[in-house]
Amino acid sequence: MSDRRAFLAGLRGRPYDRERLNCWHIAALAQAELFGRALPAADPALVGDLRARARVLAEHPARLDWREVAQPSDGAFVLMGRVAGAETHCGVWLADDGGLILHTDERHGVVLDPPLELAAARRWRLTYLVPKAQ
Repeated sequence: MSDRRAFLAGLRGRPYDRERLNCWHIAALAQAELFGRALPAADPALVGDLRARARVLAEHPARLDWREVAQPSDGAFVLMGRVAGAETHCGVWLADDGGLILHTDERHGVVLDPPLELAAARRWRLTYLVPKAQ
């Protein structure tokens, strides 16, 4: 695991890349570097259309290793979307960094956003997941 502050500083502001630096890549990288957790490699469907992305995020076998929680802890995986069970975006909850969500999008690149801002501005429902062992 790396120095958290340096890791985040190195990511913030990096441009979005649909195939190499999308929301899944950022979440997987943060999980590995900051929390020592391995997420599966990005599924090609995560780059494709929104319906395919929602299906992959909802039905991926690795999801069986995580459980939904109402109150996230540092490092929680965050699924975001307008409909529960059909989320199309993901990130990582960073409680120790002011309660922000690390994620990336086409318009802003890699950012840290407050959950209330994401929920209000994009009308997203946020679902927090932690490893079942936690």
